[in-house]
Amino acid sequence: YLLLFFLVLLMGAGIISYADSCSRKAAGRSLSLSDSRDEIDIPVLMYHSFCKDSSGENEYTISADRFEGDLKWLRDKGYTTIFPSQLISYVNEGAMLPSKPVILTFDDGFANNMLYAFPLLQKYNMKAVIALIGSESDKSSSDIYRNREHGNLNWGEVAILSQSGLIEFASHTYDLHSISQERKGADRKSGESSDQYRNILTEDLLKNQDLIEKATGSFPTAFAWPYGSYPADRIADPILRDLGFLVTF
Repeated sequence: YLLLFFLVLLMGAGIISYADSCSRKAAGRSLSLSDSRDEIDIPVLMYHSFCKDSSGENEYTISADRFEGDLKWLRDKGYTTIFPSQLISYVNEGAMLPSKPVILTFDDGFANNMLYAFPLLQKYNMKAVIALIGSESDKSSSDIYRNREHGNLNWGEVAILSQSGLIEFASHTYDLHSISQERKGADRKSGESSDQYRNILTEDLLKNQDLIEKATGSFPTAFAWPYGSYPADRIADPILRDLGFLVTF
């Protein structure tokens, strides 16, 4: 029910390193560092949706009890949850990281993240990053009959969670989380020019960045690719850097 993903750091010089073996040397830095490790293994665990009990579980949804079991296992094995921003600070500034860091990600921004997962994060004092689809949060914010079991977080809930100290928000596009015959998520479609792709991606992500910043007071620096689909030629890397993203997964 959970997947291990590679986290990618988008450095200013255009060098990319992977967080499963996050290295300052790979980032081309020469710093006086407070954390003496040159390389740290960081697993990234991806979740989507949560439900009250096992009767609601499916490929993308796990029960609160099962999620609590995961948190207990991480705690007992000595793992400490961190935010992507802490990883960025480690790479850029030499900030300290725990001995066994792990990142928990909740993709899509479902309201059940707050209903079922967040109380457990509070119970175990663990952190997670929620990757928001802005258009879905817009819909939830205007739907007074929204079902919290299946709908998405509204912007008021995003604001509340961001103040908890246990949740950081990433972008999951504003309205590119779909699959059509021409495009899969935010990937470049066949025959699309570089300029066309840059314009489409920039317009969408800027809109989501602005909405997330308005709700949380912070400009997100992490981006989650819908469906894990991205241009193999890395044409999106400079676009994301120009938009202020430093981490993708």
